[in-house]
Amino acid sequence: MRTEKIFSAIFLIGIAFKLMLWPGYSILLIISLMVIATLYFPGAFYFFCDKVIKRQNLALSIISGFFLSLIPIGILFKIQYWPGGQLYLLIGTITAPVIMAIVLFLKSKAAEDLSIYYKNMFSRTIVLSVLTVLFYLTPTSTLLKIQYRSDPELARLKILYYENPGNEEYRKQHDEYLLKKK
Repeated sequence: MRTEKIFSAIFLIGIAFKLMLWPGYSILLIISLMVIATLYFPGAFYFFCDKVIKRQNLALSIISGFFLSLIPIGILFKIQYWPGGQLYLLIGTITAPVIMAIVLFLKSKAAEDLSIYYKNMFSRTIVLSVLTVLFYLTPTSTLLKIQYRSDPELARLKILYYENPGNEEYRKQHDEYLLKKK
């Protein structure tokens, strides 16, 4: 669907901005992933059916749309280093293969007019499953090292600060280093 492609492209641009440390990457990531998540939850049945609402399995569309909408939210939380991202990704890692299995089972028994519906559902689920596993298995420290690859000391301080948010000494070292750099 065109809407998904546009916001997926905005997401990729946001990732590129983040890797280049250019301003504006946060807003691009937030808008793109939240729109995708919002589209999936209430409108999954529309995206899966290829604009022609037929007699598809509405309950499956709503349930899978709900669980698939958690994946972009988990990716957003993980990329932004917000707490809770791993939980969303774990839920996606568990539910996406279940959804794929159900879709494959129903596709084998479905009439010809529902083949596009199940094909669309399966393709979106497989793409989101791969992204979920990729982001779930990638440690946040690795993401920080990649983002701050040009400044290993800053990466080290950010990792310490991220892994120990209650430690005031790490926050102080982080802030002093940033002030010294200016």
